[in-house]
Amino acid sequence: MKIARRIALMLFITSLAGVFSLPAARAAEGPGVSLGSLTCKTLPGTRVRLLLSSSVAIECTFKTAAGQEQYKGEIGFLGVDLSKKSEETLHFTVLGLAADIKMGSHSLAGGYAGASVAAGLVEKGYGSTQFVGGVKKSLSLVPSIDTFKGTGISAGVSRMHLEPKK
Repeated sequence: MKIARRIALMLFITSLAGVFSLPAARAAEGPGVSLGSLTCKTLPGTRVRLLLSSSVAIECTFKTAAGQEQYKGEIGFLGVDLSKKSEETLHFTVLGLAADIKMGSHSLAGGYAGASVAAGLVEKGYGSTQFVGGVKKSLSLVPSIDTFKGTGISAGVSRMHLEPKK
């Protein structure tokens, strides 16, 4: 019975992740340049939960062939959140309209909007989050599988704000 629930849960996550990833896949097929990768981790003890919304502080690393930049910020969520998460890690491929990103200029700083879905069972959870934004809304953060420790499900719209970490 437990194995069947786990398989059903993974199929549910995979199908929802596919729905949210379609716009990103189309963006990857069209004009755009892969600029690097962005990995964000939530900071323990910073999650704030309200009835239909939550937020958490994050620290991120943007890596390119030319080097890396550090960011800090916050992710907010509005929607159904019936989960308890900790140690959340989000991985993105950063796509842009041009390849002229200069390391040290913190080009990823700014606001982002998107959608996210996640589900967890027995202290293991997976999800997918996609954002569009940045300078002149010219960046797309294409999701890979997000991981977290926790249980429950969540789905809704998300926002993210990034600023240089000093």
